[in-house]
Amino acid sequence: MSPAFESTFWGFVSGGALVLGAAVGYFASVPGRVIAGVMAFGSGVLISALSFELMEEAFRQAGLTATAMGFLLGAVIYAAANRLLAIWGAKHRKRSGTQQPTEADQGAAVWRSLSEHCWMAFPNRSPSG
Repeated sequence: MSPAFESTFWGFVSGGALVLGAAVGYFASVPGRVIAGVMAFGSGVLISALSFELMEEAFRQAGLTATAMGFLLGAVIYAAANRLLAIWGAKHRKRSGTQQPTEADQGAAVWRSLSEHCWMAFPNRSPSG
């Protein structure tokens, strides 16, 4: 099999997967939880792939200390930027207006969900102590 044919074939396979996914999303009624799960899995795979590729190269060029510091500093900057956007900006992204919960409601819902899962994992303990 020639390299040109093989690369063309795999290009069509990956492009076909995109078209197939778009068709499913357009014609089928997919529950929001399924979409969230697929998106979470896909973003995790992408982050893992990029991390392994970039971390190996950074380690080879700069060493462990510089690579670890850069990775951690990037995570801190990303988390801080997300927090600042949640507090000060990004309100224009909420297109459904009053249907969206406030940040305080979202935080309470996340905490409630985490505590419910925690008590499901440890049924012998009660939330009060």
